[in-house]
Amino acid sequence: MDITDREATLDVARRYWVDGTLCDTTDVGVPTAAYVAEALGLPGMGYEVAINFTHKGRMRELARLAGLKVPPFRLLRTPADLAGVLEELGLPLIVKPVDSQSGNGVSLVHDVSGLEVAFAHALRHSREGTVLVEAVVRGEEIIVDGFMRGDRAIILGIAHKVPHPRQPTVSRRITYGHPLSESMRARIIETNQRVLCVLGLKAGVFHAEYMLCDDEVIPIDIAARGGGCMIYTHVLPHVSGVNANQTMIRLAIGEDPKVEALFERSANIEFLDLPEGVLTELAGLETCARQPGVLGLHCNVAVGDRIGPLQAKDDRPGYIVTGADTAKTAIAASLAAKACLRARVDGSSEYLRFE
Repeated sequence: MDITDREATLDVARRYWVDGTLCDTTDVGVPTAAYVAEALGLPGMGYEVAINFTHKGRMRELARLAGLKVPPFRLLRTPADLAGVLEELGLPLIVKPVDSQSGNGVSLVHDVSGLEVAFAHALRHSREGTVLVEAVVRGEEIIVDGFMRGDRAIILGIAHKVPHPRQPTVSRRITYGHPLSESMRARIIETNQRVLCVLGLKAGVFHAEYMLCDDEVIPIDIAARGGGCMIYTHVLPHVSGVNANQTMIRLAIGEDPKVEALFERSANIEFLDLPEGVLTELAGLETCARQPGVLGLHCNVAVGDRIGPLQAKDDRPGYIVTGADTAKTAIAASLAAKACLRARVDGSSEYLRFE
């Protein structure tokens, strides 16, 4: 079933008398899960709240009206709407569809000549046909994961993101347990609380992304679902002691689980990188998975697949997830595990190391 088809999904839910409905790591399914729950009288965030979290234009507007600092932005539907954008927002710009996910349709525009191409690219990825254009905010990008319970956001993990040198809109590394000053941590917690309340989440999981810019914590993308790349299945249980997957299910069927972080450890998600071409050999996966600290390993590519240019998150060949007591140790474990992997691209005579 196409999970963006609300009525068809509701029909399936009625036929099977479901006890609960949830969407774990994909934004496009969040409104459908909320719609079905609302129609059947099941626990859920509510359809309108789900739209707040999955429509980037509405998200920006609600945050701005609540007095939160957001990147200067405009919403566009036709090429004619591009008039005046550069004068108003300047360069560089982020251009993205308002209702997509995983970086699909997102472009970073550095010069005037790339704006129309970026707009057309984003428009092709928007089901609604609306594009968000916003000024680039420079700073340190972080992730905040946890659960909203009533009026309180319970934080299970805070991570630091390292952008990829070839594609800044895509992460090269995500590290949980990265050191933060007490004052900055307090500002993050306060801003996260305000954003979730403004968007209307009362109960459920959240995966929020912010930019730390001087003393400001600026909302970038706030999701009412679990984080992908094994964040809610592997990382959060390790860093906090909370089984986030089980908690999501229990909330969906109307239970009231207690959610409190038991401890604060570190984890690292190290993304793999290979040159463009056809993957002709891949070795060392089992050895990599057995290395100390490895919590999980995932490959998006198999022998025979073509590795293309890095444009969106799903273009990365894969990732390694490691856990430890400190961020430094978790990163070191990831690098040691990654060193076990070997690959050949386009029949190269020598093995290539994953970068």
